[in-house]
Amino acid sequence: MCGFAGLVQRQQSIETSLKFRATAQRSLGRRGPDDFRAETVDGVELIHARLSIIDLANGQQPRIEPEGAIAFNGEIYNHADLHLPGVVYQTTSDTEVLLKGMIHRGLDFLRRADGMFAFAYLDRRARKIYLVRDLFGIKPAYFIHKPDVFAFASTIPSLMAFSDQRINPQAYLEFYLARGARGTHTLFADIHEVAPGQAVVYDLASHSIEVVAWESRRQSPERNASEADLLAELDDLLHRSVQRHLVSDVPVASLLSGGIDSGLLTAIAARYVPDMACFSIGFTDKRYDESPHSKAIAEAYNLRHFVKFVDGEDLVGMLEDWPTIADDASAEPASVMRYLVARYAHDSGFKVVLSGEGADEFFGGYNQYRRFQLARQIGSVGRFFPFLGPLAERFAWPNTRLVHYLMQATRDPSYYGTSMIFEPYLIGKVFQGNIGALPKAGSLRDALFLDQRYRLADDLLTITDRSTMHASIEARVPFITRTVADFATSLPESMLVRGSQQKYLLRKLALKYLPHEAVERPKVGFDMPLGRWLRTDLRPMVEDALDSTWQSEFIQPGAMRRIVDAHMAGKADFADKIWAFITLERNVKALKAMA
Repeated sequence: MCGFAGLVQRQQSIETSLKFRATAQRSLGRRGPDDFRAETVDGVELIHARLSIIDLANGQQPRIEPEGAIAFNGEIYNHADLHLPGVVYQTTSDTEVLLKGMIHRGLDFLRRADGMFAFAYLDRRARKIYLVRDLFGIKPAYFIHKPDVFAFASTIPSLMAFSDQRINPQAYLEFYLARGARGTHTLFADIHEVAPGQAVVYDLASHSIEVVAWESRRQSPERNASEADLLAELDDLLHRSVQRHLVSDVPVASLLSGGIDSGLLTAIAARYVPDMACFSIGFTDKRYDESPHSKAIAEAYNLRHFVKFVDGEDLVGMLEDWPTIADDASAEPASVMRYLVARYAHDSGFKVVLSGEGADEFFGGYNQYRRFQLARQIGSVGRFFPFLGPLAERFAWPNTRLVHYLMQATRDPSYYGTSMIFEPYLIGKVFQGNIGALPKAGSLRDALFLDQRYRLADDLLTITDRSTMHASIEARVPFITRTVADFATSLPESMLVRGSQQKYLLRKLALKYLPHEAVERPKVGFDMPLGRWLRTDLRPMVEDALDSTWQSEFIQPGAMRRIVDAHMAGKADFADKIWAFITLERNVKALKAMA
């Protein structure tokens, strides 16, 4: 796991190169604290900051061969199985395997790679740069293309010096709807993200770019198999995935929240690493403390369990700093918790952890899925009462969720994503501009696939990357692999949500490995009392953001003040909406200051 950056100038400037290199070293330093190297190959500046995990002695980057060069962030878990016949390998690193695979097979080689990755590959023969991202978007890659410059990096700060810093109005609205800009968008109009499963190809001769899809995800046909057979297959798939995710030349630990997802991964991993260390967050305020549940799982497998206890003061300090750490803004306050537990693992001597991201999106774990199912069920009757939504909109303020669910049940029983912050009907009332047609789903299986496409890549995996990499920790996500994804998207709805029970099949499997209480208790995850803190310790930060905001041209007059006032008066819990506003406010200011 590492960070990379690169630069091509049509008119070479040593000053620009040195400034870019210095900015990259600052912004990528925590991603790769073990080694920093920069090489100029055929006029292309390639930069790499390394967190040493595979082949510690020989895995340095950028790696250069006569035919090509690479700067790579991520892991290819099955790299030992991907050696090409007749090709000589000098190291045991996955970097060399990836480079030689690209040299000899091109993008088709990636179809055999099981891993998470983003990389820049320079084809020295064709004089082209391939900026590539893995199929699910686990690892990030950004670029900016100007008439005189093509620059790319694992994070946005390295690119800010080339940006005109104009806000992308579409991405701005997407952020407030879904916690993050979608697809290739970032908050800045001229900085783009490589989409999952795609490669941006830059031609050094023509200075043009082309976007190529090296692989696309599709839903699998629905399966017709018994519950017992599905359980056995899922059990086998997760064991295989966890085993591959344990491939490392340094110890691997686990982030353990005490719930089903991280608990199941930890329990399976314990079969292969009996003395595994697992890390949890605990609250000194026992009303929010989940550590007894993670402790029960750790004790069931005699694991080494480490709990970092925090209080409001610890988290308030981090909440104030977080928007400047998460350069690609994502309005997920729990990312701060991930950072704190990742930093605890790092301070305890670890570089790699397993994490449970993806289970909810693949197996139906969010409450919104159950509510969506209910809206679909009552929709045939609800359509005779279309006036209920507008009536609630008029008289139910500030209960915006109720209005949304009534509109969903009586007008449009569609699903817009679990990352929703501002409800679709509210977007136009709070913000200027038109967000246009929104991606939506009409069935439960389609709803999960929608979240896999947008929630994962644009929100959850972004914050997981930033919160762990800022602590110099590589987070591996065994639920997010081709085999698990293909299996999950083939499941009938009854194996996902059954009645009031979410994540039905995964929950059944978890009962084989986890204490009953850990499986049956309500979903919590890394939660914290943000609403109360916004009314108390964080209130000055809220008021300061309102008073000095750069967002005035994008927000309807008085709209954000109305939301803040309702929250402060205790009439509503608008913590997610206010946190999104603060995050974006501070994030953009911090990035502009880096230019």
